[in-house]
Amino acid sequence: MLIDYRKLPLKKKLTIIILATSGLMIMVVSAILLANEAFSIKRSVLHNLSTIAEITAINSTAALSFESPETAEELLHALKAEPHIVAAAIYSRDGRLFSKYSVSSKEKLPEKIDIERLFGKPQIGSGAYLYQPDRAESRGFILVAVPVKINNKLIGAFLVQADRSWIYRHIKLFTLIVFFIMAGLIVISYFISARLQRIVSEPIEQLAAAMQKVKKKQDFSLRVNTHGSSDELGLLMDGFNNMLEQLQNRDKELEEKRQELERQVKLRTEALKLSEAQKQKLWLQKKIQQAYSELVTQMNTIDVSAMLATCLFQMSEVSGMLWGAVFLREKGGRGLTLKGVYKDAMTEEWQRQNAAYLSQMERIGMKEAKRVVCSGKPSIEKLDHDPERGMFVPLVIVAFPLEFQTKRIGALVLLGPRQPNDYTLTFLSNSTKQLGVAIHNAMIFEDLSKKSAELEHSNLELQRASRMKSDFLANMSHELRTPLNAILGFSELLLDEHLGKLTDEQKDYLKDIFESGKHLLGLINDILDLSKIEAGKAELIVETLRVKDILESSLTMIRYKAIKHNINLSLHIDESVPEVIKADQQKFKQIAYNLVSNAVKFTPDNGEIALKAKVVTRSWMKENVPKDFCNDNIMDKGHPNDKFLAVSVKDTGIGIDESHLHKIFDAFEQVDSSRAKRYKGTGLGLALCKNLVELHGGVIWAESVPGEGSIFSFTIALPAD
Repeated sequence: MLIDYRKLPLKKKLTIIILATSGLMIMVVSAILLANEAFSIKRSVLHNLSTIAEITAINSTAALSFESPETAEELLHALKAEPHIVAAAIYSRDGRLFSKYSVSSKEKLPEKIDIERLFGKPQIGSGAYLYQPDRAESRGFILVAVPVKINNKLIGAFLVQADRSWIYRHIKLFTLIVFFIMAGLIVISYFISARLQRIVSEPIEQLAAAMQKVKKKQDFSLRVNTHGSSDELGLLMDGFNNMLEQLQNRDKELEEKRQELERQVKLRTEALKLSEAQKQKLWLQKKIQQAYSELVTQMNTIDVSAMLATCLFQMSEVSGMLWGAVFLREKGGRGLTLKGVYKDAMTEEWQRQNAAYLSQMERIGMKEAKRVVCSGKPSIEKLDHDPERGMFVPLVIVAFPLEFQTKRIGALVLLGPRQPNDYTLTFLSNSTKQLGVAIHNAMIFEDLSKKSAELEHSNLELQRASRMKSDFLANMSHELRTPLNAILGFSELLLDEHLGKLTDEQKDYLKDIFESGKHLLGLINDILDLSKIEAGKAELIVETLRVKDILESSLTMIRYKAIKHNINLSLHIDESVPEVIKADQQKFKQIAYNLVSNAVKFTPDNGEIALKAKVVTRSWMKENVPKDFCNDNIMDKGHPNDKFLAVSVKDTGIGIDESHLHKIFDAFEQVDSSRAKRYKGTGLGLALCKNLVELHGGVIWAESVPGEGSIFSFTIALPAD
């Protein structure tokens, strides 16, 4: 059913206009993003295939030169690592099939190709060609061909076939994501438009509503609030207010004359009827109102004793009481404690005549307070005069329970010579309700203040203990290194046989001494570095360094151990990484070496270790760093587009259980599993890495799957250009 746009309310019209405009822009931007993503993924796939094809073509020159199909087949089978490559083949100079590889029988490559025709003009990359045979079975695939040359002499060709289906899936997934984002943005646009339209619609609606009220009630005192607006709507509302003001002034003059006549008549009538009792009643009401206002003001204080003293004085003065007290419940108990007392001049005089008078009042007040706390209802009791106990006239005792919500926290007790009238009792009842809330808030504040002071004291003690621990570790590390260096020096001197020949058994013992000493010295150095950082004594020596040199050096230091266990090492540096950065070279190298060394230690034979580097932003870190490893001081500081160098070490080692990931960067912590106990370590390496990374303004984190491997990553801040 069509809706007449002209009959819609103004706010709905404005909402539709804003929503339609923003929705159109969102759809246009989404279409541009989809087109750009499709073009980018296709270009990336072609670039990746051309790179793989060119590298494989270079490696296959030996196989074609020596006509070794077995070597070529081994080379082709290495392409299993690329999941999107479904087939590949090497062709000889005459275009015949020399060697091939395929994932399944569905992928078929031609037995013979025309090399001269194929390599006419480069299609992609620097030396790669896009091969497009006119066959139905090649649909859904991408074929890239690269010539195989020796000394610029064509000796064959390499052809690789990749599946397109995963590209389509990626584009479909991206389309779905863009669709949901677009839908979410349209919903957000709706809520924003629904709020923005109020800027225009609300003043008009307010003006219309005011006009209806004036028309219905003939009340010219109404005004439209312009909120300081100076636009056309503001001028319109000002004009409407001026019109109402003129009408109101006219009616006001008539009303004032009428009221003046009524006032004159009323004054004459009241002058005849007003008695002394009525005058006293009016005076009491005025006094109670003034006292209640002052009480509410006094109850804003957080000092319980001062507040009770002031409130008891005000209540006793207004109600004409001689003595007053507040009894509060004890914490954790059912008894009551006297918290505040008021005495007027007559009470003090009676106390001078009988020293036990005040104690007698407190006992009577305590008894009455317990009763109203138990019942939850106010009480009024009369006491006969008892001169022997200091009570020289009959007294009235009034008690009210002090409550906060449904909790009874105490009682207010007043004692005087006469019973308060209804106005005074109402005043006391209302004041008691306010007093209960004020006392509860003040007591809560006192408890919070005490706990805050205790926490602050505990924090200072913890900081002092931490500094003492760091100083102790630093001093002890220095003291231990001196004799250790002597042990290492003399053991190395003996091993070099400068002091005479040694037997094989003696050499073995000396090697054990030397290696153990080196291990202990490394542990002490780690403790010293860690204690310096914790004590705040570590400083960065910022200098210009080459990222590639540092990462290659880290791999070189563990290459011998990796070769010994047949572990494959790889290094990939993204194009976004600058050639040189500013950082502490020694500390950066220490971080990279510790992570790579750990990866080798926990990776079994025939494994793989990949070292990668790229540039990321602070917003990327917020989205990708696991919450358990986030550092709020770093993640929330600075601009979202601030750049960081991100380095990751991926291995195929034993992995770490998720329940242990949160504590691996703590000092002296190691994963307690049966497979990890056989690896040596002190648990200081990762803790030291974490502190060094944070010195560089970055974060470090780990991701792992037991039995499949781990990825250790860290970032360091890059200075702004």
